[in-house]
Amino acid sequence: MKPLLNTAFIVALGLTVGACTIVTDPSSGSSAAGSSEQAGFLNRQQQITTFASVNLERLKTDMAAGQGEYLGSLATLMGIASSDQPAFFAITQQKFPVLFPTDRTTAAELLTALNQELRIDPRFGQRLALN
Repeated sequence: MKPLLNTAFIVALGLTVGACTIVTDPSSGSSAAGSSEQAGFLNRQQQITTFASVNLERLKTDMAAGQGEYLGSLATLMGIASSDQPAFFAITQQKFPVLFPTDRTTAAELLTALNQELRIDPRFGQRLALN
């Protein structure tokens, strides 16, 4: 009886892995795969926007200091590799006046300015262009 249970488990695992592969494989011509990828992208963007909105003052403090827990979390949400995070932190500190031009800067304005600064930075522009 155990071999049957193991086989069923392996088959179920294979179906799960296969389903994930279809969704995440960009070489797939399937429109369902594209839709899933787009939904995942939008979901990530929504997560970033929500995080920035809820934690705007904490992000402002962290960006001014060029380090911090909330800035690290934002970098992770944005998909910035841990090895690139010190450079990301430095950009946010150096560009702080651009990222927060007024006391009334909104999260959406911050993220727009941050994306623009990252796109023109040679360390991040190429990576962002691939997304």
